Amino acid sequence: MEWNYQKKEKKEAEIRRIIEACLHEAGLDENLIQTTAREFLENAIRVTPPEMERVSLDMVTMAPSGRGGGRSSKAGNIKLNIRALFESVSSGVFTVVSATQVTWALPFAAILLWNSIWRNMQIRLSETEAVTLWVMWQVKSQKLTVKESHIKPAVDAHAQKYERQTLSERDIKHALQNLAKIGCIKPSKKERDKWSLCEWISPRYR
Repeated sequence: MEWNYQKKEKKEAEIRRIIEACLHEAGLDENLIQTTAREFLENAIRVTPPEMERVSLDMVTMAPSGRGGGRSSKAGNIKLNIRALFESVSSGVFTVVSATQVTWALPFAAILLWNSIWRNMQIRLSETEAVTLWVMWQVKSQKLTVKESHIKPAVDAHAQKYERQTLSERDIKHALQNLAKIGCIKPSKKERDKWSLCEWISPRYR
């Protein structure tokens, strides 16, 4: 099995450009965007190469059912580790910018990055989802669960601390639905009023 490292490098460069554009949109200082984008990639993203596509000149005979014939190449993965990213922010790994800038800009960049990667999804994520997801990671339990009733007070506290607009209950519910659709969170299996946080999101590419 051979891997297409050229496509991997191309995808990494594309992701870096997206992150830099996202950080720019989030209002990060222009002088710090490239450094922060590099740290973002180092701390939270892993790109695996797709399998090299092979050209075959042989005739292939397939049964009518399709069984026994055909072989598709394995796609590459883009893995975003939400936990690693947010814990890096909280622990001060991103030392080149102030805590206020990082706490806003990087969660927002993560959301916009996924908007760019999942262009085929009929979901548009925004600041609302970024704030909601960031806050949920701040109030999570050891089991990575969050009570839905705890989200609104935490969002209000976040808005007050960073001088940003707070969210309504309706805004938060809509954000939770969207975050669940892309796999950032999922309903807790054991408790109806809780959400479970997902550490990894991993779309594929070719």
